[in-house]
Amino acid sequence: MTSIIEAVRKEVEHLNREIAKAVERPSWEMLRRFVQNQLYIVPHDLKALSVAMAKARAPDEYTFVKMLVDGDYAAYNALLKLAEELRVEFRWRDIDPAAVAYTHFLSWLALHGTLGDLAVALVVNLPVWGANCLKLAEWARANGVKHVEFLEIFKGPYHELERLAEEVARRYEDMEKYIYVAKAIQRYELDFWRAIASSI
Repeated sequence: MTSIIEAVRKEVEHLNREIAKAVERPSWEMLRRFVQNQLYIVPHDLKALSVAMAKARAPDEYTFVKMLVDGDYAAYNALLKLAEELRVEFRWRDIDPAAVAYTHFLSWLALHGTLGDLAVALVVNLPVWGANCLKLAEWARANGVKHVEFLEIFKGPYHELERLAEEVARRYEDMEKYIYVAKAIQRYELDFWRAIASSI
């Protein structure tokens, strides 16, 4: 049986290549902008995932969403340590609308999508996001940053999460919608990396 997740991933390979390119030249400014916008994104992601829990019905759905909530909560605490080290505080004027569109789409999925939509979006996105974060972590560590846990927490592996996501996605199967959801979330991912790399 063909994996839904792998079939959808093939549809966004071109976007994933562009996302990988977007972090080829890390800098202090990129790292600061990364943290500034993540201070907005991560709390809103956590709230969106908490809302999504209300849609869970089957045991594997509860497990899947709980894994996501736990992961984001751990990431939030790691982000605060990184922000403190870099002396970055949340300020509305530092938030780039292009950089934070991802979390707005995640909120839309939590409210209006199925758990299948959410499962596809997140397991398609996480490995790509995690790979870029690792590139930034490597640069940050080489430049003396100590608290890089946030940048490494998404590195995977995602075997159990992907197994659960496949089951949930098959239960709500809608390939046309899944492909749209994957393209949308990866486009917003690309927008994030391009925004924090921009000098504008």
